[in-house]
Amino acid sequence: MTRNICIDIDGTMTSPYFFIPYLNKLTGKNLGIEDYTSIDWNVTYGPEHSQMYKDFDHIHTDIYWENELLEGVKDLVNDLYDRGDRVYIVTARSSAIAHVTNAWIDKQGINYTDIFSISGNEGKVAMAEKLACDYFIEDDPTNAVNLDKAGYRVILMDAMYNRDVEGDNITRVGSWEEVRKLLL
Repeated sequence: MTRNICIDIDGTMTSPYFFIPYLNKLTGKNLGIEDYTSIDWNVTYGPEHSQMYKDFDHIHTDIYWENELLEGVKDLVNDLYDRGDRVYIVTARSSAIAHVTNAWIDKQGINYTDIFSISGNEGKVAMAEKLACDYFIEDDPTNAVNLDKAGYRVILMDAMYNRDVEGDNITRVGSWEEVRKLLL
């Protein structure tokens, strides 16, 4: 049976803490993983940096090239694709840098059905509906809750900032090996 699997990139396929050193440098702060209790950079680093957040995808695009896949991502995503599942990469990255996102995914050697850059998190439920998503692999707490409330099965990648998230359709995992056990 073919399934439609939607997968977020940042914090899901990659480390949820990847941006910390870059944001520390840009803001002059020295936060660690234990301080990263909100995915909202305005909360974590302060609203005085709000313009940086708005411009991040456009001004700091080069940072995305340095990101690396978590262990097990490539093998599992390719196994899902090879078994006939439709694999959709659905990211909140700006659509203006879709060329960077798409090239980075291709460089990783990941097989996928399609990539969607939706410029913010607001459209993840709508995208799940459009793609008839069976599973959505995500890290963002708001997205997870919204997808859960809309009836979608969410595989939530554990992070400091989503520890209080629960839901009837949410399964928390700590690794891509755990995702593999759920999906294969």
